Amino acid sequence: MGAAKQIRMHLRGSACIIVGNLCLVQILRDMAAEIIGKEGVFYCIVLFASPLVALKHVLETKSATSIPLPFTIACFVNCFCWSMTGWFTMKDFNIYFPNLLGLSCACAQLVLKGVYGDERGKRSGSGLPK
Repeated sequence: MGAAKQIRMHLRGSACIIVGNLCLVQILRDMAAEIIGKEGVFYCIVLFASPLVALKHVLETKSATSIPLPFTIACFVNCFCWSMTGWFTMKDFNIYFPNLLGLSCACAQLVLKGVYGDERGKRSGSGLPK
């Protein structure tokens, strides 16, 4: 799929989500904030877990080059801070729960980076692009 087509697809999906949320606010005024909040929690979890899509590739090639280290470190620090704030200060499930899941995903990614690193797959001739 071409880059332009992929961008159009993402824009259409985003527009559908925005229009859907606007309709939700108009139809269910009393519950809209709670539903949109849960939707935000869902997107947050998807964002933090997205690098784990590369898990199969990492295990097959014994190389963690497909896991972005800067993003993983940023997620680790961000999720740690928000988990602590949400749990101890705010006592808000919608804050600490997705961030604890994000922290778990970031820890798993850091472990994979530590175990496999970026060089092992290249040395063993796995055919990864350089």
